Amino acid sequence: MKICTIVGIRKSGKTTTVEGLVRELKKRGHRVGTVKTVFCPAFSMDQEGSNTDRHRKAGADLIGVKAKNEMHMIYPENLNDNRFFPLFPVDILLVEGDYEAGVPRIVCAHKREDALERINEYTAAVSGRIASQKEREDFGNLPVLDIFQDQRELADLVENLPEITFPIPLLETPGQVSSFCQCGCHKTEKKCQGTAVLKANPRPDGRRHIFLTGKKQVGKSTILKTVLHKLEVPLCGYCTLPYEIGGLRKGFYLHSLMQMNRFENDSPISIRTGEKNSYPLTETFETLGVSVLEQSLRAKRWMLADEIGKLERDARVFQETFFRCLDEKELVLGVLQDKDTAFIHAIKSRPDVEVWTVTEENREALAAKLQLELEKRL
Repeated sequence: MKICTIVGIRKSGKTTTVEGLVRELKKRGHRVGTVKTVFCPAFSMDQEGSNTDRHRKAGADLIGVKAKNEMHMIYPENLNDNRFFPLFPVDILLVEGDYEAGVPRIVCAHKREDALERINEYTAAVSGRIASQKEREDFGNLPVLDIFQDQRELADLVENLPEITFPIPLLETPGQVSSFCQCGCHKTEKKCQGTAVLKANPRPDGRRHIFLTGKKQVGKSTILKTVLHKLEVPLCGYCTLPYEIGGLRKGFYLHSLMQMNRFENDSPISIRTGEKNSYPLTETFETLGVSVLEQSLRAKRWMLADEIGKLERDARVFQETFFRCLDEKELVLGVLQDKDTAFIHAIKSRPDVEVWTVTEENREALAAKLQLELEKRL
């Protein structure tokens, strides 16, 4: 058997690459198997209370599901790759999202930094969205192959991989790669605590980033803006502002606090689709938002993030870059909506983050406390 893993951040082209390889390798007469790695800690093919769930709880070692159009085998335990992969009676096994298998790897990415975080000694090629650019990035001896333009070449590469001998080395999944589950199936985000985020170390000087949270319209952003205006501190980062059409608020847009080209700044992050419903524009976070954060990483200024809520939930690159800001910036000040999202939970869980809850009763005292704290840091 030949095994190849396809790894990369969310929406980097992993599944598209797997699809293209399956089609081409099947044309060549190979038996092809696929495996999809799911990071969600609560994921299960089974359902609580179902007949097969009852079989599992009774102690069955292997559970089968037989239907008219397909069949499933459920192993009621976590088999590692050395026990799981040999179960596939195929010539070539394509494994999407598995960082633990020490086998040949194709890295999919949006941009160079994403790829470099995932390239290791097992990497055979770079693909995904980064490979579809007109001017392709150079990764030394690694071929950069687009699944649409270079499907045959990528299939040739997989076809010519060496046969796997078990046991294979099992690697540690890098924390910054796995981040936290974003499947959206959880209401309780504590199930999705962020590996990368929780590995953040407290600062040697004991200082923390400061975020304000609390109910809507309680004055969180007002406290930050008032105190920072008094101190006349130069800032990087962003704020989110409402926009109106015909006198009605139709959504919010993202505004960079540093100079940007006028057509790059001030892009919508949400569209109001009802009195209480909004549609998130994830692409704005992944483009303008990421640019703002990368600009902030280069600036020797305090960073403002006003505010963070549920609109960023699918903006994986934005979130990863935001965590880099928390790792590298001297001070990040921000507002967290009073929401139970994985992103907010991950920020709150970091040992280098301090969260203050604002209420109508304490907001004046918190403003004075914040001003005193920032004056010390100045």
